[in-house]
Amino acid sequence: MPKYEELDKAYKSWRERQTPDSMAAALEAADPVINNAITSYAGGNKTLRTQAKKLAARGIQTYDPERGAQLHSHLMNQLQPLRRLHQQRSNVIHVPERVQVDLFKLRQAQQGFFDRFGREAADTELAEHLGLPQSRIRHLRKFMKQERAESSMQSISDEGEEPFYPGSSSAKPEDIWTEYVHHDASPIDQKILEWKTGFNGKEILSTQDIARKLRISPSAVSQRATRMAQQLKRLQEEGA
Repeated sequence: MPKYEELDKAYKSWRERQTPDSMAAALEAADPVINNAITSYAGGNKTLRTQAKKLAARGIQTYDPERGAQLHSHLMNQLQPLRRLHQQRSNVIHVPERVQVDLFKLRQAQQGFFDRFGREAADTELAEHLGLPQSRIRHLRKFMKQERAESSMQSISDEGEEPFYPGSSSAKPEDIWTEYVHHDASPIDQKILEWKTGFNGKEILSTQDIARKLRISPSAVSQRATRMAQQLKRLQEEGA
């Protein structure tokens, strides 16, 4: 069997279904490529595995077979930002020893959760898994943010809500994180996400129109939309 036949099969399956489960299967098939990229671009730094899987997921989303490149070659190209991430971690400011230990445990937990469920763990889930208070998780995230590039996402939209995408009111097809947030959301939140971003081909509506359709208050729509936008922002920042 050719080296990347399983990857090509998994990609075709994802392209037909485009579900979180089919993406998880495609990422599993892409594991040899991800491992190669971590070795080649990040000096074998396994703490970057979660970031590598996110980059690979975006690569699967953006791959166009008609351009002639092989999928594994396209993924290796998409995984090149690991060089920058590795350099950032190598040049990170001094972190207290206790924080370093907890950061390692946190990254391992995040990686394990992403590998198992194909999505980011919430702070409550990480706190329960690690036996740490949520305040400690939030404190550790401050150190992790020092290792990332600053996000260019706008902070507040015209309606006073957190925007879903920078400079755009509609969902981007390559944004896999929208799919993850939508998959885990309640039925009401799924509708809000669809009408706010145009996800699943839905018409983009104003907060007032969404409130009328769902028979809830505009403030409730705004609160739910802001919560999901913040979740998307966090996922996109950590995958940058």
